[in-house]
Amino acid sequence: MKSIICLISCLLTCNIIFSQENKETIYLLFNNDNKKTCKVETEFSHDNDGVIDGYKTTGKYRKKNTKNFIYFNICDEKFSFNRKKNKVDTCNIYYLKNIKFSTIDYINKKVKSSNLGYLFKNSIFKNIYIIEKISEKTIVKYKVSWAGETSIE
Repeated sequence: MKSIICLISCLLTCNIIFSQENKETIYLLFNNDNKKTCKVETEFSHDNDGVIDGYKTTGKYRKKNTKNFIYFNICDEKFSFNRKKNKVDTCNIYYLKNIKFSTIDYINKKVKSSNLGYLFKNSIFKNIYIIEKISEKTIVKYKVSWAGETSIE
């Protein structure tokens, strides 16, 4: 047990020491109206309900509201917005001119190239924001984190 705690402590210390000080802020566009689909891994492999060989075809953008969280799925990546911890930021559509959007592929490449990325995905980026267009003139900005992940910061 002591060796496990020591190993985890060393990993966390190394990540803090070697982490990039100039972390990137990521903006992802969430388009719930987009009809694109993607294959996502499932727990069960059966032929009904569209699940074949452990994969299911589903909408690329999916959103689920609960009492304390909003979950955003973009293909097989899941992000969470904590209603108690963060506030929704409503902005004019012209705000989009000032930001550069990233893709899921881009952030996954950054995770793969990072030293402890698969263990602590949230520690790689300064912030991750989901941007959702709610009208012709208005967007909503959510500060999110990977669902089920905790940051070491």
